[in-house]
Amino acid sequence: MQASQSFWLTDIPDRDFQSTPELPSQSDVVVIGGGIAGVSTAYWLSKDGISVTLLERRGICGGATGRNGGHIKPSTTSDFSQSAKNYGAETALTILKFAHENTEALKAFVSDYAVDCDLSFSGLVWLALNSQELERVSESASALAKYGLIGEYWDASKCAERTRSQNFLGGLFYAAAGQLWPAKLVIQMAAVAVGQGANLQTGTEVYRVENQGKELIVKSDRGDIITRHVVYATNGWTRHLLPLLKEIIVPVRGQVLITEPAPPMWKFSFSTNFGYEYCLQRSDRRIVLGGMRWLTPNLEVGIDDDTVIDAAVSQGLKAFLPQHFPELSS
Repeated sequence: MQASQSFWLTDIPDRDFQSTPELPSQSDVVVIGGGIAGVSTAYWLSKDGISVTLLERRGICGGATGRNGGHIKPSTTSDFSQSAKNYGAETALTILKFAHENTEALKAFVSDYAVDCDLSFSGLVWLALNSQELERVSESASALAKYGLIGEYWDASKCAERTRSQNFLGGLFYAAAGQLWPAKLVIQMAAVAVGQGANLQTGTEVYRVENQGKELIVKSDRGDIITRHVVYATNGWTRHLLPLLKEIIVPVRGQVLITEPAPPMWKFSFSTNFGYEYCLQRSDRRIVLGGMRWLTPNLEVGIDDDTVIDAAVSQGLKAFLPQHFPELSS
């Protein structure tokens, strides 16, 4: 099936890697999936001299890594106050520390290899559109302050000044957040991994993994590989290879649009509606906006089909910017 068109993959060369004409018969580790999780795994393993083969049914970045909002936000999965309630403060702080360390590792990789991926850090603000969201914003600001973490609270007047909109009741600004071109990062990381000895094989679909004593056999449409370890970096498609995880790793389809170049609006990124909508303006002045899945009956939960787009979500995304920003209404 042909995936939906992605701005991030337009005119991107070198997405197809086949390090060797045939699959290797053996590999210490086989990684399934060619997005940021799979490619970074292949990069780190090959950096340590471990024999690793990566298999991807499409090209590199063919899934979520090549079709997303382009944000970097070192944070817990939900806002910090909610994460502290869900997991406890100690676990939430550990997750947050890991996220920041991951961001620093990303910066180091980009610097070490002179990676051209439009990486910048100008912050992200979580904006409140209603009183319920404002309460959560305030709670998170207080929770961050309690643990000496950085999060700048914006009142309604500051939101109006910074966002050029009167629609937001308050916000929480994260200075450590940024943006990038994800596919450019990962394709260049894939090239580095290959240079370190990793074997990347795109256009290779894995059907299943079989146990054979102390070994595993990865069976694909291009042949079998014997290995001791398999890394499933398959995101929302994991349930097709590991049905026992179908209720644990659940796909959620997102949708993103990009505009023509618009008037300069914001250097920072923003999210709102509890993170359902997320937006940034690129250096070329195009605005990238994602979200609106709440307009569908099932919130797009359980859907891994990226060959089509939802008409209601598209309509909601197209209406969002002119609704909240008068300068974008023409």
